[in-house]
Amino acid sequence: MIRSASRRPLGDRATAGLCASARGRRGRAAEPSAILFFSSLAEVGHGGQESLRQLVSRLDPFRFRAVVVVPQEGSLSRCLREIQVAVEILPLPRISLAVSGEVLRAISRLRRLVAMERIAILHSDGPRNTLYAAITGRLQGKPVVWHVRTSRKDPYDALLYFACTRLILVADALKSRFRFRGAAGKCVTIHNGVDVLRFRPSRAVGADGTEFGVERNDLVIATAGRVEASKGQLTLIEACAALKANHPNFKLLLAGRVGEPPYARRCRQRAAELGLGDRVRFLGHVPDMHRLLPHTDIFVLPSIADEAFPRSTLEAMAAGLPVAATDVGGAREAVLDNETGFLVPAGSRSALSDKLKLLAGDPELRRRMGRAGRARAVCCFDIQDNVARTGRLYQELQERASMGLRLTLPDRRRASRQGPAHRTPVSARRNTESV
Repeated sequence: MIRSASRRPLGDRATAGLCASARGRRGRAAEPSAILFFSSLAEVGHGGQESLRQLVSRLDPFRFRAVVVVPQEGSLSRCLREIQVAVEILPLPRISLAVSGEVLRAISRLRRLVAMERIAILHSDGPRNTLYAAITGRLQGKPVVWHVRTSRKDPYDALLYFACTRLILVADALKSRFRFRGAAGKCVTIHNGVDVLRFRPSRAVGADGTEFGVERNDLVIATAGRVEASKGQLTLIEACAALKANHPNFKLLLAGRVGEPPYARRCRQRAAELGLGDRVRFLGHVPDMHRLLPHTDIFVLPSIADEAFPRSTLEAMAAGLPVAATDVGGAREAVLDNETGFLVPAGSRSALSDKLKLLAGDPELRRRMGRAGRARAVCCFDIQDNVARTGRLYQELQERASMGLRLTLPDRRRASRQGPAHRTPVSARRNTESV
């Protein structure tokens, strides 16, 4: 059972909790475990938020119940409520002495939320909400999972690493970010997953592609990602210039919101300078990529930095497309070089151009790589496997927490009977309880 997204008064929720407890004592099926998720952003259109939506919508409702904290109302909260997922609007201010009152109030609200919703596990994403989750988890005695979705290091990585119970990495490549004691047992890799039934080979022969600015016989190259310097759209535009002579019908589709307006203007200007102004389409955010990919022949991931394991690459592979990707983050864990596509050095316009020319001129190579990519996506990156592995991790953490409680209570009683001399020194307790 997934609880309605509407928030109930405290008295009603407390009554519901007592009723649930009574049902458990009568031997009926246990209530699903409540997982408190944190989202750093309030809008959809970001890979992390789409992954979050996919996860909470597919968790086994007989075992887990999702509650999601978002910083403000937005498209994400509306989307979650549509699928009957409970949402809590709670801004988490930057932690500093200047706003200590706001910080303490936010932590207090989180503690009340954990108690009222009977939260079993806290699951965070970005560094700031991970710190809040870690503080709340420590105070409430709940395990905390940090879902790491970027390769970019954070100044607080060490603090957050030791404060969390477990880290989920979306790619093995992210292990280099956490070279701390015990990392092998604390970090677990669960690759992003995609719906391989929604994203599947379906070449739109004769279909109308006018909404994307393409015609039936165009050679279509596409990419997806926020338009900003780290995503490398400028390099892709320059690499495509070499296709103009032999492939006058090619089109380049850039899907994604503008993250850096000056960079977007530079991309448009560069396309015009290269004589590609009529071939490059800036589509903005495309909510339904499964409708765009059937009009595509080649998918490109031109990122320069800060990638971890982008969903867009997996979606293209599931759709049966060859992928030309820069060798950043966990790209080589998805794309098999010379088998499902090509890997090129990040920022290398010439290397990317060479691979695009090769793919553009060989339809059979595109089909062969596309089939291999589809097979790999189905085998390794099905969203159902992603959700199942995450569910098993939750179960493991709950079992460990339950065993830990049973083991530590007798020890505490013995220490109490033996007197103060056998208790942990105050200074040691302070160090242990600090965050």
